[in-house]
Amino acid sequence: MKTRLVSRRLAGFTLVELLVVIAIIVVLAAMGLSVGARAMNRGKETKTKNDAVGLVHAIDDFNREYSRYPDFGAQSEEIRVEGEVGGELLTILLGKEEVGDSMQNKKQIDFATFRESSNKSQGGLVYTSKDSGAKPEGLYDSWGNALYLVIDTDNDGEVPDPFNAGKVVRESVIAYSFGADGKAGGGDDVKSW
Repeated sequence: MKTRLVSRRLAGFTLVELLVVIAIIVVLAAMGLSVGARAMNRGKETKTKNDAVGLVHAIDDFNREYSRYPDFGAQSEEIRVEGEVGGELLTILLGKEEVGDSMQNKKQIDFATFRESSNKSQGGLVYTSKDSGAKPEGLYDSWGNALYLVIDTDNDGEVPDPFNAGKVVRESVIAYSFGADGKAGGGDDVKSW
């Protein structure tokens, strides 16, 4: 009787094979995270653009209804839509002014529909509190910065381009955000035009 020697290889992976598999998983995870981060940032840009365009439409609609722009105490053409001045503008556009002779939106028309948020870091329309008498605090981009607004106060159909010195935008009202980095330029700015 002959005996056969059978070589038996143990089942499993070698250390090199395991390291290759781990490296592939790490690369795929990194690619997935970067794609996910880009998609989330695009979503934030879209939400901010919708709010900026909504603000411009609300002001244009107010102008069509009352044949003038709202007077909300702005000291210059460019304002940040927060604080006392921005809150006053939002109060007028939302039809939430106190009833009286000094009302600008006498028909109490709600010209704006913004996404609402409980805090500015999430972006959208933020109120001073959650009770029924709350006033708008501001309108924020998805990175927690107030939107900027420029209105054509001299009625020449153009406003200064905030991103290109010396140039103009042929619009009567524009709104914008400096994007995730909070600075002009860099390719992440969000514009209503």
